[in-house]
Amino acid sequence: MRYYASITIPAGTLASAPASNKFSVSSGRITEIELLFPPGSAGLAYLQIFYSDRQIYPTSIGEFFRGDDHLINWSDEYELIDEPYELELRGWAPAAIYDHTIYCQCTITPREPATALDLSAAPAGSLETED
Repeated sequence: MRYYASITIPAGTLASAPASNKFSVSSGRITEIELLFPPGSAGLAYLQIFYSDRQIYPTSIGEFFRGDDHLINWSDEYELIDEPYELELRGWAPAAIYDHTIYCQCTITPREPATALDLSAAPAGSLETED
């Protein structure tokens, strides 16, 4: 499933009080992320992505993405296992004189349904229990 979100960061927003946008996703695995920093942001807008109030991107805690007319994309295998299934974009732009909007797309691959364990090929006696 493909999800789209954006965050508009007001000019002068401090890292200590970032702008935030939470968006709902499905349970599963994040397999792809794309971030677009449109022309004009001049590297003055910063972004982090959180899940369950924990920074997940960039994976180096405390680091951030930034760019200008720049598309950042990568593949991953991050499991979303805790409800609520929400990602949060957090951004700030302390030196900006204009608001900046950053766009995010992510692909979530649903979990495979659990299947019954096939024990028909187990060696004889291997499934016996002790009394």
